[in-house]
Amino acid sequence: MDKSALISKLSLKYGFILAAVSVIISLTLHFVNPVMLYTNFALPFIILIVFIVLLVFVGITIRKEIGGFWTFGEAFKSYLIIALILALVSVLYNVLLMTVIDPDLPSKAAAAIADSQRAMMEKFGMASEQIDEALEKAGNMEEKLAPTFKNSFTSFGVSLAMYGVLSLILAAILKRKEPTTFNTFPKEG
Repeated sequence: MDKSALISKLSLKYGFILAAVSVIISLTLHFVNPVMLYTNFALPFIILIVFIVLLVFVGITIRKEIGGFWTFGEAFKSYLIIALILALVSVLYNVLLMTVIDPDLPSKAAAAIADSQRAMMEKFGMASEQIDEALEKAGNMEEKLAPTFKNSFTSFGVSLAMYGVLSLILAAILKRKEPTTFNTFPKEG
């Protein structure tokens, strides 16, 4: 198998593994507290850091499995395949979560977000009228969270863009050139 095909095969394998890990983490958090991801500001950053660590580990693993060396382009291709899988599975999972597993989640999450934002604004000493005005300007969160085609397409695009930037960074960090050796000695015949 040539190197490019092997990179694609390994990227698909590890992309689906990471997607499964993502779904398991999300389902676990959902069953612990369905609105935790929407109201806890630190949790998404912690999950992002965990996934960056996992992506680095996967990149190093793929690089080792193909011989220990890959160009920036090969690394970027690998991460882009993984990113595409993660973004697609994420959107499909969210649609399934909000239509089959927990159809009331958009309304519960919207209410929890509004309560959380109201509490934060009250801590900053804002008046009740200012808080109501700010929440009204934010728009209807339930509509923004609903699994419509527009929201799913937007989510896919944003996820792919974020993973794309992360892919560029990780590919630049994890590329490794094969050392060049010069054999200047004549071969004995």
